[in-house]
Amino acid sequence: METVKLSGFQAELKSGLQVFLDEQKDKYPHDDLLRIDLHCHDHNSDEPDELLGRILKVSETWLPSERLMRELQTNGCNAFTVTNHNNARSCYELRDKGFDILAGCEFSCMVPDYDIGIHVLAYGFSPEQEIRLNKLRRNIYLFQEYALKHDIPTVWAHPLYHYQVKRMPPVDFFRKMGLVFERFEVLNGQRDTWQNMLVKEWITGLTPDRIDDFSKEFDIDPSTYCSDKYKKSFTGGSDSHIGIFAGLTGTYLYIPDLKERLKNEAASTLALEAIRNADMIPYSSHQNAEKLTVAFLDYVSQVALNYKDPGLMRLLLHRGAVSDKILAFILSNIFLEVQRHKVTISFVRLFHESLMGKSPSFLKKLALKPSYKPVFDEIAKMAKSHRNASHDIVGEYNQSVHNINEKLNEILFSRISKKIEKLDLNSKLSPDKIGDLLVKLDLPSDIRSYVSSGEADKNESAINLSEFLDGLSFPFFASALVLSAHYTSAKVLFNTRPFLKEFSRHIGKYEHPRRALWLTDTFGDKNGVSSALQSIHRKIKDDNLPVDMLVCSNQIEPDEHLIVLPPLCEFSVPLYNDQPVRIPNLLALHKLFHERECDRIICSTEGVMGLMALYLKSAYSVEASFYVHTDRVMFARKILNLNVHNLNRIRRILRAFYGSFDKVFVLNTDQRKWLTGHDMKLNPETVKLTAYWADEIFTPQDVTKKDILGLANDAPIILYAGWLSAEKGVMELPEIYRNVRKTCTTVQLVIAGQGPAADALKNELPEAIYLDWLERDRLPAVYSCADLFVFPSRFDTFGCIALEALSCGLPVVAYKTKGPKDIIVHERNGYIVNTSKEMTDVISSYLQNRDLHSSFRKAASERANDYKVDNIMNDFIKEIGLG
Repeated sequence: METVKLSGFQAELKSGLQVFLDEQKDKYPHDDLLRIDLHCHDHNSDEPDELLGRILKVSETWLPSERLMRELQTNGCNAFTVTNHNNARSCYELRDKGFDILAGCEFSCMVPDYDIGIHVLAYGFSPEQEIRLNKLRRNIYLFQEYALKHDIPTVWAHPLYHYQVKRMPPVDFFRKMGLVFERFEVLNGQRDTWQNMLVKEWITGLTPDRIDDFSKEFDIDPSTYCSDKYKKSFTGGSDSHIGIFAGLTGTYLYIPDLKERLKNEAASTLALEAIRNADMIPYSSHQNAEKLTVAFLDYVSQVALNYKDPGLMRLLLHRGAVSDKILAFILSNIFLEVQRHKVTISFVRLFHESLMGKSPSFLKKLALKPSYKPVFDEIAKMAKSHRNASHDIVGEYNQSVHNINEKLNEILFSRISKKIEKLDLNSKLSPDKIGDLLVKLDLPSDIRSYVSSGEADKNESAINLSEFLDGLSFPFFASALVLSAHYTSAKVLFNTRPFLKEFSRHIGKYEHPRRALWLTDTFGDKNGVSSALQSIHRKIKDDNLPVDMLVCSNQIEPDEHLIVLPPLCEFSVPLYNDQPVRIPNLLALHKLFHERECDRIICSTEGVMGLMALYLKSAYSVEASFYVHTDRVMFARKILNLNVHNLNRIRRILRAFYGSFDKVFVLNTDQRKWLTGHDMKLNPETVKLTAYWADEIFTPQDVTKKDILGLANDAPIILYAGWLSAEKGVMELPEIYRNVRKTCTTVQLVIAGQGPAADALKNELPEAIYLDWLERDRLPAVYSCADLFVFPSRFDTFGCIALEALSCGLPVVAYKTKGPKDIIVHERNGYIVNTSKEMTDVISSYLQNRDLHSSFRKAASERANDYKVDNIMNDFIKEIGLG
């Protein structure tokens, strides 16, 4: 994994943080500073804040208190506290064991007038005061008033985190809380620099004048809650739950004449004095999701090691939405399955122990398969980094995690590729088998069907799933563990992204760049969608728009605004042999999205990249738009010949898929009506109409038929250009052409293109002239020398190839369906027909009536001018929020 050069926004954040730290560190003499982590957890934080954790009945951490103390000492702390959720048990227990500990706790408090929960750190209280604080924490105002009265210093922990996504706090909430608190955690080790610097900028802006204005606005006397209403101070804490990063973010406490005072006073007493006096300097380093990712990796590992089945009734009856319970059920089964798999659970244990500095034994390495030894070596490196107390332990951990993931993917997809090679996909996934596969997706609701033995499926044409998965469990579960940690860390950091964007706009600082990542499964392939996307990319590149396209391929070269990820696995499926399925490295995509500073997604294909888009949308809490190029239901009906029940299954899958996007762009009015109608029920406000355009090279050319095609200049020519496949209607061309020749004997049919139906078409229609696939710069001359473009597809959502023909002054005859009927003006620049007979008739009539040709050609060019690239792209960019 190469070191990533920080881009503009991240560089700005890092620079801002460094300036802040430099300003802070010179406030006090270094010899008079204690180092303390004011926010860390151990095993007594046993009640998770997250609903999912409570449903699954898992602890927030299993870290022993003594282990936490060792980690804090290793990382340079010389004063100590433990801030577990709503209890100080660990502090009291450690005191009983002889440790000098400042009593601390992270209280979950409520702001009653906003019905919003926040976390508050408190220090130096007695057990009796802790009981009282726990009773008062449901009202932050009473809590803070009591704390001030009893000289218990409090800190608002991670002020921009821990809010419900659908109930973000308003701006006035922060103005009011700025009056209630005098200490703020501005550097939290589990938040990224963006959130931390937003907090710092906000607190810095709380000037005495603003505080007085807010006091009048809310009719609040800040002196009720603050010892000095104008003095706002900063703290830092690791918020570590696993220990390894405890102390790497924290607070320096200033105590004058520290060395002398330590001779007679406990460090915890002096620490409390400094916190009360707000003599504090926070410390940390620039970070994105690195620490949090490793923390979640270890947390998930510990859950896997310690998990116990919570029981189905708990999952069903616990508070929470149905989606939460379904997710809990899935995760519960995954953890239980991991525990059953000896190799996987052994890896999980080794991984957890390595993070704690324990190297795996040499005997364990000898027992490993050769393919797993590189994974073992990386685990050993992580243990060594911990033991050596490396100053870049976060970077070294993440490098090892990256290397482990790369090796696991190599093993996993190498095995998958071999298994796919053994499968006869042409028979198992043939059109007549797709229906059976869709039926199997309907899981039975009858419980007995899951517990009764029944007879095994003896259908030899089916894929034996058990046999296919054999040998994949360890690399799959292990790589899933790594990916889940990256997903969860991004989800936690950016769960409130819309709020963070609004907050940054409000304070006028550190606004996140606006940039879209456009995912597609096809780009360099020889089909209409690919050609359209190439045109869009050229426009993005020419105008330097804040959009990057991304495709997975081994053949395509990267370009400006075009990112190419190599596939981990590539294979072909029936009906799409010319367009392989390519599986990218999801973790690489995950990191790339963040490194490119993207904040929204566009997707063009319902395949692998469609799923990747939804993953990124969920992980990074960003808006996602889908660009519909293909009518999948029509494809299922016409090509797969599915019955009505399976068509309904396809429709329901598409409804769920399209409905998961914030906006859906369509290319014709019929599709918009369908998506917003009874069958699909998408919100009309989210379904937008857009269009393709023809590139500037598609203009009428002064060429002759003889020069371009070697035909007589007076020979009537009808042309088809495009993808040669059944859904494009090309197998209708033989009948149409032969019927036209009955009335126009000299007519020539020219076919330009490639595709799965090419051989069948050539066998059926050998008398046509075949030009194979033409590069785009050769097409305008071919269009210009033809007399009429025939477009027999009932499948296209737009018909970009028809628009290219019109742009070159070539009239088009097409069926009255979706896109073409929106583009072609009947009997002016072409014809719209209902049947192949009508198509034959209008072709014959047009070819025989040469007086129409001039006016039709002129009207064709005029109609094409209605589809101007600047207008279309400007509208699109505005709709996705980049305009």
